[in-house]
Amino acid sequence: MTASRDVRLEAMSETEYGPWRAEAEAHYARSAAASGRSAQDAARAAADTYARLLPDEFATPDNHFWYAYDGERRVGFLWIVVTGTTATVHNVAVESDMRRQGYGRAIMLAAERWCSDNAVTRIGLHVFAHNTGARVLYEQLGFIETGRNLAKDL
Repeated sequence: MTASRDVRLEAMSETEYGPWRAEAEAHYARSAAASGRSAQDAARAAADTYARLLPDEFATPDNHFWYAYDGERRVGFLWIVVTGTTATVHNVAVESDMRRQGYGRAIMLAAERWCSDNAVTRIGLHVFAHNTGARVLYEQLGFIETGRNLAKDL
């Protein structure tokens, strides 16, 4: 069992946003490709999704971007969107060399604390079906499945 971790969330600066956005979009494309899309279609879908979700980039209202730190070590990031009293996790990740050490759980618990402190009463997210590790973590944290997307290549 991994030791319990605690992280602090620090708001991302506009300068930090640009490089984060490029990598986050690329990661989304890789996840979409792992779900069965062609690399070209996945890249196009990722670009379209990020353009739709962040029309004003860093200044898009109700979007919150953080890096997560354990002491001085950056261990991951979190992006949520708040609509009324509901937060949606659009992207959360742990640095590749820090995975499987409890940081994903710690980031999500930090997100829950932030939401609670800001009168947000519900938090939701999407997880790709192939990401079994993340699915297990979210279920352990009390998330329940509220829908299911299905696809068939023709």
